[in-house]
Amino acid sequence: MIVIIGETHDDILYFDSVLANRREETILEKYKVSIGTIFSQDALIAHDVFSSSLASAILMNICDKYYVDLIISVGRCMSVSDKIKNGDIVVSTRVIDANVDLTMFGSVVTGQIPGFDRYFTVQDDIIGYLSKGLERRISINYHLATYLSCSNMSGEMVEHLKNKKEAFYLGSDLIVIDQNSAGVAVVSTLKAIPFITVKVCENNLAVVNNLDSYVSVLDKYIDLGKAVISTINDISRSDILEGE
Repeated sequence: MIVIIGETHDDILYFDSVLANRREETILEKYKVSIGTIFSQDALIAHDVFSSSLASAILMNICDKYYVDLIISVGRCMSVSDKIKNGDIVVSTRVIDANVDLTMFGSVVTGQIPGFDRYFTVQDDIIGYLSKGLERRISINYHLATYLSCSNMSGEMVEHLKNKKEAFYLGSDLIVIDQNSAGVAVVSTLKAIPFITVKVCENNLAVVNNLDSYVSVLDKYIDLGKAVISTINDISRSDILEGE
């Protein structure tokens, strides 16, 4: 089964439109998910997954119940790097969990599981498949980048990430921020399931949200959806296992 996770209903509208043999199921007695097939692949689509903690809870439930081949996180992100512009598509090469700092309570520095790494690397094969799907859509500008994932996107936290981003990553990677990829990465790692995040950049951290930027992102959702669908069509379980 391929699992597609979105923060809002808009994030998954395209995937919902191509899902065949649909049925609904309720997760954690609250969240309704859609289950069906995409190109004969079993698929599950969930939305309103706004935070990493919620993503972890929902995905643990799903992975305990179903045999999951791949988890894809879709939606919107915010750019920290000037090279990534509004409307560009951003594919994760790795995800960094920047959710918590519990040093005042104990030895946990930046992860919710003591001793658990905060850096999660995306499998090269999955990046390759998705890049191929994006390149088929020749009008798409896309970037490979590090996702700095934090559920607490308050104004204070945004300022902290802008001013202290060097504390969260190494090297000269392009960086974007989102709210739920860390939860996806944690569950994927614990369950040994490949994952990837592919989202549309809504704006830069230095820019205030506005309606025009959101509308421009929605225009890109169809291109993004078609690239992801193409990726699902290209991937088989044996391909994923060979790269693990």
